[in-house]
Amino acid sequence: MKKISIAISGIGNRAFPKDTKKSLWTGWIQQLKKSKKYNLIAAHDISVKKLKKLLNYKILKPNQVYRSFDKMISNKKLDAILICNPSKFHFDYINRALKKNLYILVEKPAVNNYGEAKKLLKNKKNNKISVIQNWRTKDLGKILRKKILSGSVGYIGQIFFQYIRNREKLYYPDYIYKEKFPALYAMGSHHLDLFRYILNDEIVKVSGSFFKPKWSLYSSFTGFNLNLVTRKGTVINYVSTFSSLTNINNQESLVINGSKASLMNTSNWLEPPLFLQKNNSEKKINLTSNIKKISIKNQYDISDKTIIDNFFDFVSKRKKPICSFRDAFQTIKLIEHCKKACLKNSQIRII
Repeated sequence: MKKISIAISGIGNRAFPKDTKKSLWTGWIQQLKKSKKYNLIAAHDISVKKLKKLLNYKILKPNQVYRSFDKMISNKKLDAILICNPSKFHFDYINRALKKNLYILVEKPAVNNYGEAKKLLKNKKNNKISVIQNWRTKDLGKILRKKILSGSVGYIGQIFFQYIRNREKLYYPDYIYKEKFPALYAMGSHHLDLFRYILNDEIVKVSGSFFKPKWSLYSSFTGFNLNLVTRKGTVINYVSTFSSLTNINNQESLVINGSKASLMNTSNWLEPPLFLQKNNSEKKINLTSNIKKISIKNQYDISDKTIIDNFFDFVSKRKKPICSFRDAFQTIKLIEHCKKACLKNSQIRII
């Protein structure tokens, strides 16, 4: 098996955690180093401090780290690149990498806004892009899709999803509180994509409103209520906030009502358990009782490994990506229409 020569751009917490004991994931660098399918041969970041960290841990050698993205992709013989910088850099780096005919694995959101997404959609090489969507590849994401598409819970009539998070920490840096619509962009990009994925359906109508409590430190709205309708007629009620002052133990609450049964989960980041309860029955069946690795970190690592294994098969032309750019574009477009619906406080049809 020929290994893929890959570089990484962006040595932030997602790639190389600051505190490995407290981190919710092992990180992309260690995932790639452990894999027998990849040769990590270079890394890029604008921060000298972050690059020095790679050298101190002997992850890479001095001639393998770069502050210049262009020098790295020109100097090194690469098959692919993993882009996990802040999203404002994604569009530029993706286009530069595509000019070198590299395959690209990029963190969500693939680009920073809908305008950039429409431009990239016109690029004929966008079929070389795979987008990271972790909620698809966690155990629950895979089980939910399988159960729903098998028809065992019947027609999905309605979904209720609630996300309540304390992101109002006094020790956070000031720039955090200047983010626009943080709940929609930071977590909506996970949740809305999950709905599309498990239903294998597109959302065609959205109405909603933004809100934030008086105590919020954010300049923008921190919460929203969304009512979504899919092409097949499934109704989704989705409410989210970043402004809880209580660290609620289960941030996510999901109930999926089907014509034969319901699926239920409460968790922080889509971890087990997942229950099925048939209509007119009091009994709950744990669909995840055989899964032993159920912690937040274990589930993120399972998800990340699934993604890099799939990316290897994608680059080797064995499989399609779990989330292509064209697929990710639909979620980006959906987020844009959700924002418009909330600002106008009206229903918008998505074409």
